[in-house]
Amino acid sequence: ELTVYLWLNPKFLHANSTSHTWPFSAIAELIDNAYDPDVNARQIWIDKTLIKDHICLTFTDDGRGMNLDKLHKMLSFGFSDKVAINGHVPVGLYGNGFKSGSMRLGKDAMVFTKNGDTFSVGVLSQSYLEAIKAENVIVPIINFNQKNILWEVRRNLKAILQYSLFSTEKELLTELEAISGKQGTKIIIWNIRQTNDGKPEFDFETDKYDFRIPEDILDENNESKKYKRQERKDQIVPDSDYSLRAYCSILYLKPRMQIVIRGKKVKTQLISRSLAHIEHDLYRPTFSLKNIKITFGFNCKIKEHYGIMMYHKNRLIKAYEKVGCQLRANNMGVGVIGVIACDFLKPTHNKQDFDYTNDYRLTIAALGQKLNDYWYEKKHKRNEENPESFILVEDEQNDPDQVWVQCDSCLKWRKLPDGITSDNLPDKWFCINNPDPQFRNCTVPEEPEDVFEFTPSYEKTYKKHTKRKIMFEAPSPSSKRLKVDEGRNLSTSANEEIVDCTTSGEDDLIILDERSTPRPKLSLDLSRVKVEQRESTDQTGFVTDDQYDSDVQVVTNSSEQKSSGTQTENSTVSVKEEVSSNNLNPGDNEEARNHPNSEGLEKNADNRSEQEQLKNDTFRCTVEERDRYKAKSELLQRQLERLEKQLAEQSTSHVKKETCHQRTSSEFVINGDQAEEVNHFCRLPTEEQTSRYELAIKEIKRLTEKCEALENLKTEFSTGEKSEPVIKGEEDELILQLDDMFRQLDGCTSERDQYKAEVENLQRETEAMKSQSENLSEEVKRLKDEAIKAQSNLSEDPSVILRALRINIGQLLLNIVPGLDLEQINYDSNVVDEILDQVLTANAS
Repeated sequence: ELTVYLWLNPKFLHANSTSHTWPFSAIAELIDNAYDPDVNARQIWIDKTLIKDHICLTFTDDGRGMNLDKLHKMLSFGFSDKVAINGHVPVGLYGNGFKSGSMRLGKDAMVFTKNGDTFSVGVLSQSYLEAIKAENVIVPIINFNQKNILWEVRRNLKAILQYSLFSTEKELLTELEAISGKQGTKIIIWNIRQTNDGKPEFDFETDKYDFRIPEDILDENNESKKYKRQERKDQIVPDSDYSLRAYCSILYLKPRMQIVIRGKKVKTQLISRSLAHIEHDLYRPTFSLKNIKITFGFNCKIKEHYGIMMYHKNRLIKAYEKVGCQLRANNMGVGVIGVIACDFLKPTHNKQDFDYTNDYRLTIAALGQKLNDYWYEKKHKRNEENPESFILVEDEQNDPDQVWVQCDSCLKWRKLPDGITSDNLPDKWFCINNPDPQFRNCTVPEEPEDVFEFTPSYEKTYKKHTKRKIMFEAPSPSSKRLKVDEGRNLSTSANEEIVDCTTSGEDDLIILDERSTPRPKLSLDLSRVKVEQRESTDQTGFVTDDQYDSDVQVVTNSSEQKSSGTQTENSTVSVKEEVSSNNLNPGDNEEARNHPNSEGLEKNADNRSEQEQLKNDTFRCTVEERDRYKAKSELLQRQLERLEKQLAEQSTSHVKKETCHQRTSSEFVINGDQAEEVNHFCRLPTEEQTSRYELAIKEIKRLTEKCEALENLKTEFSTGEKSEPVIKGEEDELILQLDDMFRQLDGCTSERDQYKAEVENLQRETEAMKSQSENLSEEVKRLKDEAIKAQSNLSEDPSVILRALRINIGQLLLNIVPGLDLEQINYDSNVVDEILDQVLTANAS
């Protein structure tokens, strides 16, 4: 049976479409259907056309198309069997995108699809249901591939021809034939939604290559502002809110499909790589075991468009979401764009927002903190490099760090060399146009992205400086005390020191202060002081930034004070101090009030709230660093124990013997990628091949020297000459580098032999070509001599001389007699002589 009976009231079609308050979200649903892996279209064409005086929207893709069963499922409600294919994750979740999106754009929709020899047509029409007064949703479907047309099919065909824009079966077949290729789908939507004044909700006239939302709808004072995507207070509305072309250019985090709007291709953006001052940070949600990469950068085009671009399964959900310091009315964070893939969150029904859960709130808070770190770091770095400049950091660079372009043939993204801008590229660009010869073939894979699994791509020097500054500031009597349950000491600067007091048992008391601050004369009862000591977990020698978000327990107590003292040396002991105010004498309080630092803080009382916020951030980051380094320390300890066990079983001579064996017993196997590289090498000129071969020899020599140095270090490590934990960790890393270098050396040696054999073959071919060239040169010289000899013989013939004379006379006569046709004259006859006599006679008379 080919009629779909949906036991739903026809009014549900309209109610279901109201989830899309913004019309572009409805269009995005139809684009997603073509993008998903079950269709996997390479191109989708979006256009506006006129059919029988009806304005229609058309969506045509070159995907796999649908058979009758898939078309039936597409027009049904709540059915979705989409799965990921080759890493291509589908956007659709509920099987409702086509119904809600098409009915939001218009009252009636018609689907034409081809799948090989199968042609199918289906109609989802509110006008049809109203005309027949249906109590349930009915969707007629017909198939043109069946030999025997059933009565049910004829009834559906009659309904389609009666209540659609096409009145004959020939017109239906014409629309199906308009789909290029053997597979594809075309959607036609008519009776499109109109505004209160009877005009279409889209503006088709302002830009003939775009769908735009009219300006009167975008007006804040207009009652129809519900069509806007979202409220953007104190921010210029980006063009993606009212231009379909601009919205489609950022619709996907990594575009895999070309979108053509009204005959012109959309210039899609690789937004995470199209920014200036690009940096990467990491966020690890408490509800996930995987680090999430966040990309930050400055908008090079319009700095007023800034915020977080939040994607889910490669699809844009929220654009230009302001977080952190961008929410303040002080021009902070202007121009900064953040890009994050929030696959761990759940989008709403219309895919324009996320469910407002606790996970979402934690993510927004973390994004705000990460964006603040990036903003302050870039601003701090700019002030250090050029403190006298009046140019804002967001206005400093107008070009992106990198320029990427998508090939129109293979749809792969290629990075262009510096100095080339996207404005200078042609409308159609192919891999063969790439200046980089390594990526000049469509079969070459895309350049891999930079991987930051454990640390951000930049060092947060400003944040570290702020932490140190807060730790060594003397608090005022009215300031509040921050208490951290567990923590780790922060790195100190060159002009700051820490004193380690004498220890008593297991308790260590650490007293912190700036070096210029004198020790206050306070009589403290050490029995009332709670101190804790923990060994530093940072034994790796690495200096890294914060990675994970953690909760920090903050206890405020106005009666707690911070003791201070002279700083003489560095210490790696974590401290937790609590001092009761009962231990301080009244005179001490008076002295504290007279302290210079206290007077400075009282004068700057307006800045105390900001200092308290910075203190909160400092102690929270302390716990974050503690947890991260503790985990890393445990991992490195396990690795160290494993390597020590392995090295204990091997002697120094055995290590050397195994190393030599590893060098001599390697085999060279050419896989697909290497074969492609060898073929590419063979196509290069001889001079370039020779230069590359010499560079490879130099690189092998450098790697050999490095391997020998690492081998010596490995031998020293095996003999146990270095026993300190930090040195063991460094030698552990060197051993791993040594093994990696040996593998690289084996590969380079084999590759060198391969290149050497290719060069020898090319040299033999070059010699053979040189001998052939010499033979050809001798042959050409002989032919030239014969031609010169033949020409000299002809010049002595009187008939040849006479013919040449007649040809020259004919050229002169052509100026006197314009109608003379020289091509019809036989120069071996007397025709030219007779014409010359007639001309001379005429001139004489």
